[in-house]
Amino acid sequence: MKTLKILSIILSISFIINGCNDEEFFELQRPPEDPWLTPAEYERAAVSPYNYAFYSSWGGGWYMVDRVAFDVMTDIVYRIPGAGADYPIDELYGRSTSLELGRNNESFQKGYQGIAVCNSGLDFYYAANGNPFPDASNAEKQDVHRIAGELHFMRALAYFNHTVRNCPVPGNPAYNSEEILPYRTSVSDIDAALNPEFVVTDTIYNLVIDDLKAAKKLLPWQYTDIYHPSYQYGRANRFAAHAILARVYMRLGEYDLALAETDTVLMMSEGYYNLSQDPIEAFNRSEPSIGEEVIFYALYYDETLNTTPKDFTLLTLLDYRTVNGGHGEDFKRGFWHAFCMSYPVAMQIGWMDEDYSETEAALRDKRYQQLYHRLEGYDITADDDEVFEQKYPSLTTPRLWCDKYYRAPDGRFGNVPVIRLAELYLNRAILRYNNGNLQGAADDINVIRKRAWDQAVAGMIYEESDAFITAANITEEIIENERLKELMFEGDRLLYLQGLDKPIPPGEREVDAVPEPYPDFYWPVPQSELDFSGE
Repeated sequence: MKTLKILSIILSISFIINGCNDEEFFELQRPPEDPWLTPAEYERAAVSPYNYAFYSSWGGGWYMVDRVAFDVMTDIVYRIPGAGADYPIDELYGRSTSLELGRNNESFQKGYQGIAVCNSGLDFYYAANGNPFPDASNAEKQDVHRIAGELHFMRALAYFNHTVRNCPVPGNPAYNSEEILPYRTSVSDIDAALNPEFVVTDTIYNLVIDDLKAAKKLLPWQYTDIYHPSYQYGRANRFAAHAILARVYMRLGEYDLALAETDTVLMMSEGYYNLSQDPIEAFNRSEPSIGEEVIFYALYYDETLNTTPKDFTLLTLLDYRTVNGGHGEDFKRGFWHAFCMSYPVAMQIGWMDEDYSETEAALRDKRYQQLYHRLEGYDITADDDEVFEQKYPSLTTPRLWCDKYYRAPDGRFGNVPVIRLAELYLNRAILRYNNGNLQGAADDINVIRKRAWDQAVAGMIYEESDAFITAANITEEIIENERLKELMFEGDRLLYLQGLDKPIPPGEREVDAVPEPYPDFYWPVPQSELDFSGE
């Protein structure tokens, strides 16, 4: 039996959530007394939030939908003329944040559905003072604490994404004045659930931080055999809780706290995670295993759980049905492209010259070789559609494409990283740099570069000093460019820019950059939610 068939209990939670804007959303199918009679049944509460986050909405769930939307709003993408799909492409690319979009609304609703599951499970846990199964064995009780930790983690992740999508950033005047999101932390009070309090963004962030602190206390560092067997696959652990809390503190401008969380992950991760493998190893698995740098990932290898997110077909080169990595004789171009890499970013990171030629720095970089793909300008007569653009006549000059997704032996079921160790090194590099620790920042960037630089490129003279930097020559631009090379098309760019109060560049849009504090640069809460609440 496939391991993830254990996770088919995702689909059998003790109550089914129907929507965000009717009373049935908060009604349990069974009476609220003792909804889980054993620790094994309580596991259903733990896995259900993952279903809403990762296994719905054309394969991706609210988290992966947000990941695409956040990237499209930044400078890393170029909108391909003539490309189209059943998706709000132009509204996202145009940053038309005054509009309601179906995809955003779906993420909002699915996120709150996951929150409701977490609330129910946490109500059950805390109503019994953390001991809902007093007759269970000590090992079972420890597993119950782990389940509660996952519920805190997934509620925090959902609320955090809601703030990025629907709320102003800290520093925006609306941050502490505009009551935007419904505050739901329990399902035991049905009246409160049906008539939620809408709160300012700061209140939501306080909840997110408290949840992640609770998750850190309750979650184990790693799976052991005292836990439910499914826990070893695609589930949050204490490393993930520290890493997400670092993201939250970065966004809030609490840089010392972000550094502390990052330091904890990097200090404790030795023996668990490392950057010894090639970059592609984080993206090429359609089996239970995952690359050695991946701290937290969405697991799609079990076909009973739907397929890997198809939303990424908008951003990436390959069709989601590719096999064996999708190149060579298995090359299969996608059908729903809308975005490739923008020229300003391709040139900023030094992978393309102003005449669109390929650079030596690009050719030496394993990320460029393995996770991105260059297509020469449109030529329908060319023999090789893996070399020349043959789909979009408007792309008359070379373009770089994201090539991170659908790279597994079976592209339909490729696992997707959510948190990689590289992100933590890059966090620490910029935080150290801004604190004046130039040697520490250079050391962290060199850890990333050591994994990425290829010393065996034919026809090139290579000196190790070419790859690495020193405290004397490190700059903020070097750190940012390294982050782009590493984390583009993984939903990171918007968080990074806003977390450091940097303007959001236009890319190839003929508009001005969006300045800090990004006025009106967030999407509206669905009107149906406001109607339901009486707002």
